Amino acid sequence: MFVYNTGNAVTFPSGKYTVDGNTTFYYTERNGYRMPAYHRLDIGATYTKPKRKKFESSWNFSLYNVYGRENAYTITFEDDPDDPSRTRALQTSLFRWVPSVTYNFKF
Repeated sequence: MFVYNTGNAVTFPSGKYTVDGNTTFYYTERNGYRMPAYHRLDIGATYTKPKRKKFESSWNFSLYNVYGRENAYTITFEDDPDDPSRTRALQTSLFRWVPSVTYNFKF
């Protein structure tokens, strides 16, 4: 399964100012920006054992986000430690890969 979404609308700072050594970000336009596009590929395979009397079983193997894309979950902003006049964006991503194994049975 392939999943693709355009980035969600977000509010990012458009400027900043410093008061008593503390940086405060300035926001102008609500939801005026977009997060990066989100996409991933998931694969799965199921092995079904031949039916025996009253029992039936199967194994399922799957991998979430096959190519390991680090999709943005949040983006935060902070002063650059090397140059406080500059701002840097930090992206947080979740779950690069998620493998799973499932055993199912019916009786």
